Amino acid sequence: MPSARKNSLRKFPVFHTLSEQRMMEIMKYAFFRKYHKGQILFMEGDPRDRIYLLLNGYIKLVRMNDDCTSPFFLYLKPYSIFPCIGLFQDRHYRFSGEAVTDVELIYFPTAKFEWLIQKDPTVLINWIRIMDDKMHELEIRIQKLTQVHATDRVRQLISLLIKDIGEKTDASTIRIPCPLTTTDLARMAGTSRETVSHVLQKYKASGKLMIESKIITITDPAFFMR
Repeated sequence: MPSARKNSLRKFPVFHTLSEQRMMEIMKYAFFRKYHKGQILFMEGDPRDRIYLLLNGYIKLVRMNDDCTSPFFLYLKPYSIFPCIGLFQDRHYRFSGEAVTDVELIYFPTAKFEWLIQKDPTVLINWIRIMDDKMHELEIRIQKLTQVHATDRVRQLISLLIKDIGEKTDASTIRIPCPLTTTDLARMAGTSRETVSHVLQKYKASGKLMIESKIITITDPAFFMR
């Protein structure tokens, strides 16, 4: 792989402290791939044979409940590793992975990635720290999305999207770069499409956000992050 892609690996916290020699060993098992918007990387239930490291673009992870009525969505930004949960024990993917935009990524065969982590104490410690942060983020997500009122859940969902994948466009605005429909937002917030549409219209009228071509731009981030 080109040296630029090797250097990209160092931007992932799990590989921050590796020596050059160790990094060269790891590169033997790394594969570079591109996917177009809408392509499926894997389906829930498929053999968990790859661990992905996202370089550019955005990925959506989706998991359905038993009756396929309430999917769980998680959006990932560049320099995310997925799937994180289930390393060393899961044999199948718990989520489906879809490219929301064109993406570039590096993947490792799962068995090799697990072997690399086990072999290097530094990488293992970094991984434990990453997982601790992920668990904390999921606790916060559950707390915010179990608000009693649907309008509160919509506001909290926008705050999570800002935190997960928001991009500053200037000093006072933040852009959610993935196209999102009201149906997507309703599923993530656990409420109706009509409720989401009503809440978004209210936010647009009060100048808190703008929506163009399904892209949300937050013009009052403080309102959503409080």
